[in-house]
Amino acid sequence: MTAPKPFSHLAFFVHSAEMVNHYQAVWSLLGADAFDVVLHGSREERTQSRELIEGLGYRCHGSLDAINSGHRYEVVVSNHSMFDYGSQPIIKVLGNRQVRFMYALGKAKHNFSDWNQHYDLILCFGPWQAERLRQCCDAVTFQMGYPRYDAYFREPSLQGQHPADLALDPAKKTVLWLPTWLELSSISRFADAMAGLCEHYNVIVKTHPLSVETDPEAMALLGQYRFTAVITHVYDNLALFRCADYVVSDYGGTAFGALYLDKNLLLLNVPNAEQDELTGEESPDVLLRNDIINLDAEERWQLAELLDNEYLWKQQAAVRQRLRRHYFAPSYGFSAELAVLALRNIENLLKQG
Repeated sequence: MTAPKPFSHLAFFVHSAEMVNHYQAVWSLLGADAFDVVLHGSREERTQSRELIEGLGYRCHGSLDAINSGHRYEVVVSNHSMFDYGSQPIIKVLGNRQVRFMYALGKAKHNFSDWNQHYDLILCFGPWQAERLRQCCDAVTFQMGYPRYDAYFREPSLQGQHPADLALDPAKKTVLWLPTWLELSSISRFADAMAGLCEHYNVIVKTHPLSVETDPEAMALLGQYRFTAVITHVYDNLALFRCADYVVSDYGGTAFGALYLDKNLLLLNVPNAEQDELTGEESPDVLLRNDIINLDAEERWQLAELLDNEYLWKQQAAVRQRLRRHYFAPSYGFSAELAVLALRNIENLLKQG
């Protein structure tokens, strides 16, 4: 009989397989023996996550299995605190110290909700998030940068490389469209114009991880057009950003991934987005439109003209540099090291406060 796997002192709480791409740079530096992955969600979600994570050589436990064992982790890392166990947040049941590892910029009403009070330490992207977090909770903040994209800066020879599974035309430039889901999604308003770019560009669409289940109408609409590639499964954005000449986004965090990597970025507008329950007028994905080129649906047929405007992109390059300093710590290529350093020195950070 196989002995039960021992528990570690550190756990990463994973409720979606997409989180694997978010944490993987940090996991690699920590080493497989330094942490557990605690899986949560539906049976299907847990199975998908387990297959990916154990395939990488990391140890997994179900959230209820960990709780029922009586083990308490010293530190639990999660990207938000929105799941309960009885009358408590489940992360509080699982461990003693709580670390929030920020997932994205954008959607401020969500990111700065009152559940941030459940955390002792919050690892954030840079000065803007640190200041906003101080306004909504008492957690200690640590500016780490954006670990999931370290390899982009550490392996510059891979920039421009086309993923073999996407069958891109090497003679064409590549447009990467990263729409969000539900009411803030640009799919229903811009799919026709985005598809119209395919004659002269490779156009890759990667949908939000939850769109397949929650937005079947949008998925059906995408299926009506012949995009170069439509990605609806777990896929590392790093490979997509490497091959993209232009990134098109709407709301949420994907625009800031493009900004962090200094990609040519164009935003698609949805009416009254600032009134959405997840954003607000001061949400960074709304404010970004004060500086980054953006289009309303009525102007969508201008896309090709804008993409071809070299003078515009030269101007936007200077704008992006200013925004990168505003939103991100300058740890390009070594953000994961800073995250690991913070996790290993959590008590010292909390004492310094």
